[in-house]
Amino acid sequence: MHMLWMHQRVEIRDVQKGEEPFVYSTLNRGPGYVDVKGSVGIRPLFELEIELLTDRIIADGLDDIELVVGMMTGGALPGFHLAYFLSERFGRTVHYLYQRGARKEGGHGELDTGDRNNSLIKTGCKTLVVEELVNFAGTTTNGVLYEREEKNRVVTDAACILFYENPVAIKRLAEHNIKLHHVVGLPELLDFGVAKGYADENLVEQYREFLRDPKVWNESRGFEFHE
Repeated sequence: MHMLWMHQRVEIRDVQKGEEPFVYSTLNRGPGYVDVKGSVGIRPLFELEIELLTDRIIADGLDDIELVVGMMTGGALPGFHLAYFLSERFGRTVHYLYQRGARKEGGHGELDTGDRNNSLIKTGCKTLVVEELVNFAGTTTNGVLYEREEKNRVVTDAACILFYENPVAIKRLAEHNIKLHHVVGLPELLDFGVAKGYADENLVEQYREFLRDPKVWNESRGFEFHE
């Protein structure tokens, strides 16, 4: 947590004083953003995140994972390195592929990249979907459902470095029987930032208000909320 704050990965805007909120990939808005994706440019931070995520996966007993699917774009590199780290720790190969946000135009029009004509990746293999962070869990859920329904893989778990822990995501993951494994939760990260003097309590409280009910936060400010 210290390194996320130290390397200025956390940004909070003072929406109450007129600053524009962030627009997330869901088109919903919020006062804060954690640039976990940008950690790839800070090698000590990125490597620590992957080591901690590897530890989390092992501590949670996922020793039967055969395939890691990195969700583009933010989960692609964490997923690749996680598969490598798990292979070292398990003493066997954990395979890897990445899933695009949309089907490739041209070529074979694939959504998954890495499994075409690949006999090493078996039908029905135990699969872990990986993101860099999970906010509303839409991408995570869509990725899991695709691997289950279109690729006939066994997917009960997903993983990320940072989980926003907002109620929309928690409900969505539960509805689709997805267990999410993460290194740190956003509420914990915010509390740490205040305690260590990295962040102003008033700004952090705006972020906490969003986390308590993102739908109300958006609609009370005149923004459409996207389920």
